[in-house]
Amino acid sequence: MPESYVEPVAAVTLVRTRRSRVRDLRGFRKSHQVPEEYNEHTAAFIARIAADDIAEHLEQRFADFRRQLKCRRTDLVVTEPDTGSAAITTPWFEYQIRATLAEDDPTEVAWRWQLAELKAAQQLDSPEIAGLFQGFFDTVEFCPPGSIDIAELIDRLEDLQPSGVVLDYDRQATWCSLQLTKASAVLTVTPDLLSFTIASPPAPAALLNAFLQARSSFVPPNNPTIR
Repeated sequence: MPESYVEPVAAVTLVRTRRSRVRDLRGFRKSHQVPEEYNEHTAAFIARIAADDIAEHLEQRFADFRRQLKCRRTDLVVTEPDTGSAAITTPWFEYQIRATLAEDDPTEVAWRWQLAELKAAQQLDSPEIAGLFQGFFDTVEFCPPGSIDIAELIDRLEDLQPSGVVLDYDRQATWCSLQLTKASAVLTVTPDLLSFTIASPPAPAALLNAFLQARSSFVPPNNPTIR
């Protein structure tokens, strides 16, 4: 496995996000009302009534990990649904699921699944992991070792004008995004986070490799824009 694959794995999170209707949650009752605004109380309400959906997903993933990863019961540490989130910790990674009320649309639930706390990069390349998560995660999030100077990065990219890249950014240069037309992916950069999203989710190892290629092309670790 290439050295560049191993280097960032502890700081990498594989992510999938989706939306669903509040009224479609298993815990939503006829006596309940769909929230009309986002606040502390409506957020807590959604966290509470999403518990059954989270528990069902957790049960399925527990069975998947036990069978396909050949895990013993003691290998899997389960954090039961609480305040809208739950997790399963394995010897190789932590799998998390979270349901929150969408701040921009209180009629919807924002779901987030993630694979974090990766212990060994080579596990992502195994047939077992590929089978479990083929086409599931579509995003890599990576915390760089130092803060990124977004304005300097934008200026450098505008000077280089790399082919197959559509550059976008805000007026204050607090973020920039690179639409990579050939890869059908978007790399979004803020001072403390790189987020890489691909249109057709591959297996986890291929997703991570695609991110590493994009990062090395545009924001390599030894780049002067990283301080």
